[in-house]
Amino acid sequence: MGDSRRRSGQGRVARRGAAVLAVLVGLGALLLGATPAWAHNALVEASPKKDATLTAAPAAVKLTFLATLKSDGTKLTVTGPDGGVAAGPVTVSGKAVSVPFTGAAGGAYTVAYEVLSKDGHLVKGSYKFSLAVAESAAPSPSPVAESAQVSPSASPAAASTAPVADTGSGDPWWPWVGGAAVAGLLVGGVINLVKKRREQA
Repeated sequence: MGDSRRRSGQGRVARRGAAVLAVLVGLGALLLGATPAWAHNALVEASPKKDATLTAAPAAVKLTFLATLKSDGTKLTVTGPDGGVAAGPVTVSGKAVSVPFTGAAGGAYTVAYEVLSKDGHLVKGSYKFSLAVAESAAPSPSPVAESAQVSPSASPAAASTAPVADTGSGDPWWPWVGGAAVAGLLVGGVINLVKKRREQA
């Protein structure tokens, strides 16, 4: 009788342990199955980084998220200091979304994103970074100033050519004088020939 009672007690303990184990396994499966639904997508990496100050314009703006993104419903914009668009078309690849950067002016740029993950969760946000470019355009007027300084040197050349034009304006009377002299000689020669012929006759 004692042995049978011991065996029945051990069987009850084993059954209870199995039931508890089954409950724990079931709860674990429920938790694992619910994790994707509970986990919300989030931004994990940004290039350029938030509040970064760049000395050269980046080739692109790229954001990487925790979950895979859907092409439909994912947006990424970059606005320049003047409020204009500073990005090209959006490209979605896995967990990353990127746009080519088209800004050039110095100042603060705003990156705004709206992404849709595979589980249908929508994430929105924005941040800023600054572009500090050297103002190389300022020295450009100096060649213009130099050309303006060179221009007075051309004026003496123009002035020097003026006397040449004046001297050239008096040349036409010389051909007239020469022509008159030649004509006079010819007329005189003809008269002399006529006189000689008359004397001989």
